[in-house]
Amino acid sequence: MKHQTLVNIETLPFGGFQKIIELDATLVGTSDYMGFAFFWNYEYRHYLRPQRPHILRKIHSAFLSEGLDVSGKSERHLQIITKYFNSKLD
Repeated sequence: MKHQTLVNIETLPFGGFQKIIELDATLVGTSDYMGFAFFWNYEYRHYLRPQRPHILRKIHSAFLSEGLDVSGKSERHLQIITKYFNSKLD
């Protein structure tokens, strides 16, 4: 059985959390993206800024699985975003 360690990001010191964001920025566009760094097109900022990391990972993964540029803008990008935005309680 795999042991899972959970980190409460709300209790991390600012410097530590900043390092996580910097690391995650290097992972944008890969399957290792963690959901902390911005990756989206400016057009989608109001949808994605308030989302939790697990939702951002789902959207990022959906973009990758469809061969979309994660920072791109298209009707398909918006369809994927709104699908997860509307079901953010998953």
